[in-house]
Amino acid sequence: MAVAFITDQIGTSNSTNIELSALPLDSRIPDRNCDSELELSTSSEPPFNRQVTLQAKCNDAKTWAQYIHVRVVEMAPVVVAAVNLARGEVITKSHLSIEMKATHFVRVQYLDDPTILIGSRIKRNIRSGMPVLLNQICMVCKGDSVNIYANFRGLRIKTTGIALEDGTLGDQIQIKNKKSGKVLNARVDGVESVQVNI
Repeated sequence: MAVAFITDQIGTSNSTNIELSALPLDSRIPDRNCDSELELSTSSEPPFNRQVTLQAKCNDAKTWAQYIHVRVVEMAPVVVAAVNLARGEVITKSHLSIEMKATHFVRVQYLDDPTILIGSRIKRNIRSGMPVLLNQICMVCKGDSVNIYANFRGLRIKTTGIALEDGTLGDQIQIKNKKSGKVLNARVDGVESVQVNI
């Protein structure tokens, strides 16, 4: 009843990523009956903190009240390894899955979109079920052939180069242009893909 009450308070549109659970009642309080429907209330309003206290009140001849605590855990999607991943392995779709984790455990470096990782190479072993972080992979690895993109006066120019450093999304790394032999500073924007400013 307490969980259903809090679910109604939150509203169905906001409850999709929220897990609710009623904590056990104090075992020292004896069991009590109520012939009428219990009246539930709380002084808190959504959005709730991680725990909400409700009062369940019985309005029978023997009036009594009981406090109930409901745990509110907001969940968020996190990309995790579906299997054990070894250093040097190239990530495929089957290597990854999404798990819902409590937001207070979700760190900034956690990812929620597995597609950006596909084709990346693992830099260190990752156990099955563990989050896959950007610092554990290289989207562009040293020695890789990469596509170099540049925007110039509304045109998108493409050439190829060799990565001189490891890099992941957003990293600035050095790339050697295959045609000119020139070393460029480039920003990693995807698997085997970098952007340069002209």
